[in-house]
Amino acid sequence: MHRLEQAIERIKILECPTGHVEERIAGILEDYQVAQRDEITVQRDESLDSIDAQGYHVQLSNNQEQSLRILAKAGLDDYVAKVTDAYIN
Repeated sequence: MHRLEQAIERIKILECPTGHVEERIAGILEDYQVAQRDEITVQRDESLDSIDAQGYHVQLSNNQEQSLRILAKAGLDDYVAKVTDAYIN
């Protein structure tokens, strides 16, 4: 799981346009060879939302035992999202 941990560290510093968060997370996981793109499901999960951040749930079909939780905060202009936390569930 060393690659997964490296990918999480990269996701933690992600900043991108708000509408591209899911795509960029999947791209990072694929770049770190955690899973192929078709094995990665990234979905908004409102149950993970905090006061100032939106939650995302990441499931890898090649690893059903673990999933990822990611929180991202939209900037003042609501154009750029910045990941504030990412962890293995």
